[in-house]
Amino acid sequence: MAAPRKLEKFCFPQDLQYIGTRGQGHSASSQKVCVVAVVGKTGLNAHTGKATPLNQVFDKQIFQSLAQQDLNIDTEMCTIEGHLDESQQVLFLHLLSGYDTYILADMCEKASDTLNTKGYNTFWQQEDHQHARALLFLFSVSHIIMLVNAGQSFDVSYVRLFRTLDSIRQKLLPSVTDILKAFPVSKDWMMSGRLCSPRVLFVFDKCTIAEERGEDRSRGQEIASIKKLQHAIEDQIYRVLRKSRVITNISNNSLFAVPANQEFVFVQTPHGVMEDPASFYMNLLKDNCTVTRDSESPRTRSYQMLRRCNMNNNSSAANNSSSTSAVSHRSSSSGSHSFKEFLTQHIELALTKGFNDNVGRNPVPALFELPTINMWLRVASKLYEFFTIDQKDTKVRPHFNTLKSLLEIDTRFSDGRCSKVIPVAETTYQEGLPKHYTRAVHLAKLSQAKRVFAQHARGPAFDKYLQQLEEECEKIWKNGRQLCEHVSLTGSPCIHELHRLPSSEETPENGHLPVKSHSSQVKTRAACNCGQKQGDRDDPFDQKSANYTFYQNLERQCCEKLQHHHFPAYHAAPQEDATAQASAEDVPRQDNPSLEPVIAALGNLSLPHSSEQSLEVDDLFPTGERLSQQPSQPQPPLLEGNSTSQQVPEDPAIVEIGTVSSVKTSDREGLTEKLNADFLTGMLHSCSPPGVLPKYPAWSLVCLATYSSYSPVTGIDQPGFMHGSNYLLPWDILVKGDREKWPAINEAPGGKKGKNKRGQKSIPEPAEINMKVYLGLEYECPRGHRFFCSGPEKIIKVPGSGPPKDNANKLLSNDMPLYFPCHCRSSKGLMAQLMRIYIATPEGPTNISINPRIQPAPLPCPVFMPSHDGAIVLPQGGIWVLRLPYVYMGDHGPYRIPTEANNLPACRLLKGMFAYTHGE
Repeated sequence: MAAPRKLEKFCFPQDLQYIGTRGQGHSASSQKVCVVAVVGKTGLNAHTGKATPLNQVFDKQIFQSLAQQDLNIDTEMCTIEGHLDESQQVLFLHLLSGYDTYILADMCEKASDTLNTKGYNTFWQQEDHQHARALLFLFSVSHIIMLVNAGQSFDVSYVRLFRTLDSIRQKLLPSVTDILKAFPVSKDWMMSGRLCSPRVLFVFDKCTIAEERGEDRSRGQEIASIKKLQHAIEDQIYRVLRKSRVITNISNNSLFAVPANQEFVFVQTPHGVMEDPASFYMNLLKDNCTVTRDSESPRTRSYQMLRRCNMNNNSSAANNSSSTSAVSHRSSSSGSHSFKEFLTQHIELALTKGFNDNVGRNPVPALFELPTINMWLRVASKLYEFFTIDQKDTKVRPHFNTLKSLLEIDTRFSDGRCSKVIPVAETTYQEGLPKHYTRAVHLAKLSQAKRVFAQHARGPAFDKYLQQLEEECEKIWKNGRQLCEHVSLTGSPCIHELHRLPSSEETPENGHLPVKSHSSQVKTRAACNCGQKQGDRDDPFDQKSANYTFYQNLERQCCEKLQHHHFPAYHAAPQEDATAQASAEDVPRQDNPSLEPVIAALGNLSLPHSSEQSLEVDDLFPTGERLSQQPSQPQPPLLEGNSTSQQVPEDPAIVEIGTVSSVKTSDREGLTEKLNADFLTGMLHSCSPPGVLPKYPAWSLVCLATYSSYSPVTGIDQPGFMHGSNYLLPWDILVKGDREKWPAINEAPGGKKGKNKRGQKSIPEPAEINMKVYLGLEYECPRGHRFFCSGPEKIIKVPGSGPPKDNANKLLSNDMPLYFPCHCRSSKGLMAQLMRIYIATPEGPTNISINPRIQPAPLPCPVFMPSHDGAIVLPQGGIWVLRLPYVYMGDHGPYRIPTEANNLPACRLLKGMFAYTHGE
C-alpha cells in the first residue's frame, strides 16, 4: 500500500477534492492544530507579499512573492494558499485576492474588454463580493487572523466591511449549523458555527521612524519609538472598533476579538525588508566597487576575502535571494522587536489555554475549539463550498444577495440618486409635447431629458437608469402618440397619427393601427392636361397620384374627348397580341368619324429609335459630353431669327400621326416586348434600362383645338393666366413649296396659268412660303397662377391687346428654367413650375416634331423624357398641349425643388426640343 501524501502545502479550491477525501489518511490526522489566516492588502511593489513575514516563523522560505510563484490562480474565485507546520502544530492560510497587487494587475489584463465597456466599478463589484465571502469562510475556520495593512495607518473602510460580515454571519448561522451536524464535532462548535471568536492581529508593513533615525540614536531608542507607535495605533484601533460596535465585551457575540493584555499591532521597520532583489544586489555591488583613499585597491583583494567581509551583512539576503521580501539578520535576531515573537505568543496561548477575550463585570465562558487536522480538513472543504460557491438553496441565496447589496454602497447611492432624477427627466420630456409627433421631435425631447438627467444623476448606475429613461420615453411616444413618418413627394409630412394604408395588408404588427390615407393638408391649385379646367390638388404621396390620377380625374370633366397621344407604359397582364389590344383601346368616338384614321394610327404607334429629327444638346454637361445612354446624333441647323429656317433631314422612321402605313411590324414586336418587361419604380430617364417602361405615364399630349382657332390678338383663353401673359410666341419658318398646292394669302388655288413667249405652258417655280408656328412655355405656381415666358429670364407681358412683340427665338435656342419666380402677391415668394408646352402647328409642307428632355436637378441627375424612341411628330392644323410631370421621380426618390438658389439654374428644359421636317 502506497504511503499517504505528506500534506505540507495546498490550495483552495484547486485541492478541494483532495482535502475532503484524503484528509483522513494524513499522518498527523489526530494532531490538534492552531489555524492562522493572513488577509489584507499588499503594497504597489510586485516583489512583496502579505505572508512573507511568516517565513521568520518557519526559519525558511515557505511563502514567496506572487511574482515568483507558479500558482494556477482562479481570478473569478479567491484562492487560499495553505501550509501545515507539524512541528509547531500550526496551519497557515493565505488569502489571495484582488487586493494583492500582482493578482489585480493580472485580472485587469484579462478583463480589459470589460473595463473598456462597463467600467472599473462593474469589474470590481464581483471581485469585492468574492473577497467578502472568502473572509466569511476564514472567520469561521481560523483562530488567529493577521490583517496586513499596506501603510502605517489603519484603513477605516474595514469597519463597514466588518459590520457587514457580522450581519451576514448571523443570518447564515443556521445553515452553517446544519452543515456541521454531519460531522462529529462538539456542540459549542456546532451551535456557534466557528472554532472561536478569532483574534485579529494588525500588521503594518511600513514605518518611517527608522528612516528618520540619525547616527546619534541607538537601536534601543529606535525600538522604544516603534513600541510607542504600536501602542498608539492599538489604542486608536480599539476605540474605533468599540465605538462602531464591531467588538463588544462578550467576544462570542462579535465577529472577532482583540486581546486586552497582549500586543495585537506590529509595525515592520523598512530596513528589515528587501523590496527589490535587483536593487539590493546592485547597491551591494556598488558598495564593493567603491574605493576610498585609505583603503587598498579592490584588485588586491581576493574573492574569498570579499565574501568573508560581506558574509555577516549579506547572509540573510543571500539565503532569501528567491524571496520577494526577506528580513535581514539584524531584524530577525533582535528579541525586542521580532515578528516571530509577536506571533508566537498568540499561537502558544491558543495551543495551551485558548483565547478568552471577554471583558466586563459578568464574565462569560469563551467558546474555543482546537480541532484535529483531520476534522478541520473535512469541515473546511464543506464550508468553503458553502461560502464561496453559489448555492441553489433558496434560503441561503437571499443572504448572499444582501451581502452583495451591502458591499456595493456606491451602487446603492447611485441607484437612490438616479431613481429620484428619473421622474424629473420624464417630466422634462413630456413638457410641451404635441398630441402626435415624429421621431425627430421625440429624439429632440429625449436629448433634452438626457441633459437634465446628466445634471443630477451620479455614480455607476448612471448608464442603467439612462437606458431606463430612454425606454420610458420610447414607451410614451409609442403609446398612441406616434406621428406618421411618411413625407409627401413635395416634402410635406403626413399629419395623421401612425396608421396603415387602405391598400396595405393587415398583419399582427399593424392590426391595431387605424386605416386611412396619407395627408399633409396641403392643397395646391392646378390645371388639367389641356389647361382649360382648374382643380384643387391634394399633396401627393406617390407618383401615381402626382402625375396620373389627379389629371385623369380632371380629364373626365374636361378633355376626355380630345385627341390624345398615348405614351408607352407597362401593362401588368399583356395579351398575346399586345399591339392589337393597344389599337382597340384607342378606337375613335362615333361622333367624330373624321378622327378615326388618326386615332387608329395612334393606337398602333411605335415611336422611332432614330433621333435625327431633334436638335442636339450641346451644353448638357460642362465638358460638352452627352449622356452615355444617348447615341450620337447629327445636329441640324439652329434658328437665328424669324427669317432663318430650321430643317431636319427627312427620315422615314419619323411617324406622322394619322399615317397608318408608317407603323412597322418590327416596331410592333418591340412594343410587345416592352409590355412584357418589368416596370420602372420611377419615371423614364436617360439612365433607365432599355425596354423597361414606367407603370403609369407621367406625361400627356392632347390636341386642344384647331390651328385656326388661335388668335394672336386675344391669346390663350384659359383660367388662371395672369393679365397679359397668355400669348403664344410666333416661330416663322420659310420653306419653298408649290404655289399651286400651297397658294399665298388672297390667291385662289387653280388660277390662271401663265404662258411663255412661244405660247407654251410655263412650269411653276417654287415659291417661299412662310409657315407660322406658335409656341408657348407655361409656368404654374401652387396658387394656380399661370403665365408664359418669352425667354429664360422674362415673362410675357402685353399691356393691351396682343399680339406680343417678342418671337420664339429664345425658346428655341436656350435652355428654359424648370422653376421661375411667380409674380403673384405671396409672402412666401412662390416658385412656378414649367407644366405645359403649347405648339400650334399650321397646315403646310412642314411637319413639327418635339423631343422634350428635362433635367430636374444638378448633375449627376439623369435627364427625364417621355420615351427612348426619339421625337414625336405632331399632326398639322392643331394646337397641341404637352403636359409635363408634376413630380420627377427617380430610382431613389423624387427630385424636389432645390432649397439653394444657386442650384436653380441647373433645373432646366434642355434646348433642342422643337424641330421640323419637310413634307409633301
